[in-house]
Formats: sequence, structure tokens, C-alpha cells
Amino acid sequence: MKASILTIGDELLIGQVLNSNVQWMSEKLTDLGCEVICQMTVGDEESAIRDALSILLKKSDALIIGGGLGPTHDDITLEVLSRYLKVPLERDSEWLTVIEQLFAQRKRAMTENNKKQALLLKGATRIDNDCGTAAGQYFEEGKTSVFVVPGVPHEMKSMMERFILPKLGERLIPAGEKILKSTLLTTGLGESALAEKVDPFVKKIAGIPGLSLAFLPNLATVRLRLQMKTRSPEDEKQFDALVAELAAACGKDFFGIEPSTLEEGVVTRLKEGRRTLALAESCTGGLITHRLTQVPGASQVLRGSLIPYQEALKSTELGIPPEFISEYGVVSEATARAMAEAIRKKWNTDFGLATTGYLGPSGGDRFAAVGTVCVALAHPDGVSSRAFHYESNRERSKERAAQSAIDFLRRHLA
Repeated sequence: MKASILTIGDELLIGQVLNSNVQWMSEKLTDLGCEVICQMTVGDEESAIRDALSILLKKSDALIIGGGLGPTHDDITLEVLSRYLKVPLERDSEWLTVIEQLFAQRKRAMTENNKKQALLLKGATRIDNDCGTAAGQYFEEGKTSVFVVPGVPHEMKSMMERFILPKLGERLIPAGEKILKSTLLTTGLGESALAEKVDPFVKKIAGIPGLSLAFLPNLATVRLRLQMKTRSPEDEKQFDALVAELAAACGKDFFGIEPSTLEEGVVTRLKEGRRTLALAESCTGGLITHRLTQVPGASQVLRGSLIPYQEALKSTELGIPPEFISEYGVVSEATARAMAEAIRKKWNTDFGLATTGYLGPSGGDRFAAVGTVCVALAHPDGVSSRAFHYESNRERSKERAAQSAIDFLRRHLA
């Protein structure tokens, strides 16, 4: 099945909003077995939308149109579709009631223009929006299955997962056949080093029909997507065994299966051991705390976080003597170890995790260069530490430092 994606919005063209929807939709469609042949983005202009439709409807078995379903004057997707296809718009009274109820629940006044979000092309199937007011819709135009969804990412994703992907799957997957997918998550090694590490596994699976393995690297992790077509319970057992074998091949760099996260695993292990944690974040500025507190129940294990960002606070709040910092450097494993021990003692926890570093683009001293980050973990058996060396890009180094610190704790817990 050949699939195309059309996203609509001036904000996407000018770069004001990152078009992450296209990446997400393309990945999901590919995983399903579709061949994504075209991605187009146009502005909120009728002629541009019409031109895109004239191209994509001819070449696509499935077309997903995203954006332009809002209540304002520049949301023109449905009006253009109506005129282009010569199909009238009709108000869905049932969905209008849903919108009215949503506004009442949120104690907000509903304006007249919100009624626009209850319009459907005549004959289209409504796709309910379980987290917003704009209904999606599905219809057939010639040989093309057309799906229209909001541009708001979480609304689009919900419609894709609840309706669109299952609908397309009915056409794509033969009776009795399944496409199984598992995405393994790793951190600590780059793509090339990880590929070398699991090379024996890659060679082993080379001859298995319907099986594929893809390496998907990003800033702080490498995802390994294993996918297989199965037709029997025996095939499914084989797939499960291969997932376990690949995880074992990754060793300690493997930390979970998507959609789990690194921080979820750490919080779970701490809860299982009934152990507590305190943080002293300097260069990471609370990012570790943010990630851990994204996990429900983190309050059971995370006692608190201190951000002694300025050098003086490392002395006044953590009791590290100024002469100690002068001797070893504010960015050093020695100072990180002292911070970790101090925060563990200050809040009487099982673990104290600390970071200090120079993230760049400037900085550094005779002790540490720009891009140096030191992580330390104080625990019942002592203190462990490690220095990491990143580039001078501040944002990327901060993300990688937080990842490294959480992973440092994970490996100790494991």
C-alpha cells in the first residue's frame, strides 16, 4: 500500500512549529507495512492545498491530511476539501453536543466559531477526538482512503492509534498473519559500537524470512527495532525468544522495551528495594529531577533535589570547603563525589546523585575542558564517580549529562 501525508499550516512552513507529526506518522505507517511515498507540507492557502490534493490523490492508496481543523478563519482544510471534491459539509449534531459538553466541563464559554469543528463531509465517517474538540473523518475518494486529522500532536496520535492504523491494517495484513514489533532501548554506546557488539546476532538472523532489524540512533539512546511477520503461535514464540536474545546481546547497555523509559526503570528499582534518593544537580540544573518526577510514584523514592549552581552554594548548602574546590576544581570527580556524599547525608537517603560540569560554549579551566561533566553516586558501600566528555553544544550536552547520570544510577542498581 502506497501512503502519503499532507500537513497543512503556515506555522510549519516558516519553521515556527517543528513538524514532528510527519516523522511520527511515517514511522507508524512503515511499521504497519505501508510504503510512504510522499510527504508534503503546504500553507493555509486554498490553491496550495488543491495543488497538493491533485498530486497525492492520484498516486496514493492512503492519504492522511493533518491540520487546519481549528475554529479560526485560517483553518480551511474542510472547506477546501468540500469545494475540491464537490461534496457538501454537514453539521454532526451528535458531535456538536460533545463539544458543548466539553466546554461545560471545563467551565469555559463556547464561542460560535467552535461549532465549525462539528462539520463533516457528507458521507464521511467521523473519527472521534477523545482529547480535543475537532472531529477527524474518513472517506474513500476513488481508490484512495482519505483520513483527516487535527494538527495537534496528541489528538492526531490518538486518532491514528484508535482508528486509522487498525483500519489500514485490515487491508494490509493477510488473514492469520501478524506483524510483531519490539523496540529495544539502549544507552551508553553509539550506533557503530553497538552494531559491532550485536553483530553475531545480526548474522544469525540474516536468513530468517520476514524478519528485520533497524538501528535508530538519537542524542542519548540507540533504539533497535526488531520486526517480524508471523502466522502461528510458534512464530510468535520464536520472535519473543529473538527479542530476549537481542537484549542479552546488548548487555548492560540495554535498559528496556519501548515505550518504557530510563527513569521509569530507575524509579521502579528504587521502589522495589524501598530505597531513597537525593539529588545535587549543578550543570544539569534540575533536568534529572524533572525526568524522574515525570514517573508516577517518584515521590516514594525521591526525597528532594538541590541545585547548587553557583560555586559558593556548594560550600554554603553542601558544606564543601572552598579550599577543597580550589584544590580539585569545581568541575572534577572529587567535587562531584563530595556533593553526592553531602546531599546523601543532608537528607538521610540511601543514594546521593550529583552532577557538575562545563556545558559550553565557553568556560573550562585548568582542571576541566568545556564539555566535561562529572557524575558521582554516593551509596551505602561508598562513592562511585565518572567523568564524561561531550561537545560544546550546551543544550545537547545537558541532555546527555542528565541521561548519563540517570544511567549511572541504573547500572549501579542493576
